[in-house]
Amino acid sequence: MQYSSAGDDVPQLLFDAIFPLLGIVHSARTISSGKVGILRALAAEEHVSATQLRRAIGVSQQAISLTTKELESLGFIERHKDESDRRKLWFHLTEAGRQKLHTEIALGRQALKDAIGNELSDAELKLVHDAIPALAKIRKATY
Repeated sequence: MQYSSAGDDVPQLLFDAIFPLLGIVHSARTISSGKVGILRALAAEEHVSATQLRRAIGVSQQAISLTTKELESLGFIERHKDESDRRKLWFHLTEAGRQKLHTEIALGRQALKDAIGNELSDAELKLVHDAIPALAKIRKATY
């Protein structure tokens, strides 16, 4: 089914509803969303290059360079040179980084859970719950 935008502002309404929710999640975390994104990307793959991180996170190469150095200094990631091409760098998540990622995810989820519990009635919560499969379809269509 093709989406028709004639007189329909669902995309804007959806954006307006979701954006503040992201703010709730991000404000509960102790590190930036970019750092969490890098940790997530490294949790999904054993070894990831700077270019792969840049594409996954959607930031500049310079931002990846600065952020990976900081994460490395915190002990959350390690970098290794490629065995066959010493110019290439690979990053991987340390156990401390994995634990930090889990903590950050838990902080964001708890903040969202608190907001949901404080603001939504049972009927509204059911509406949100019932909308999740449709929202998941939108996410899947972008990958």
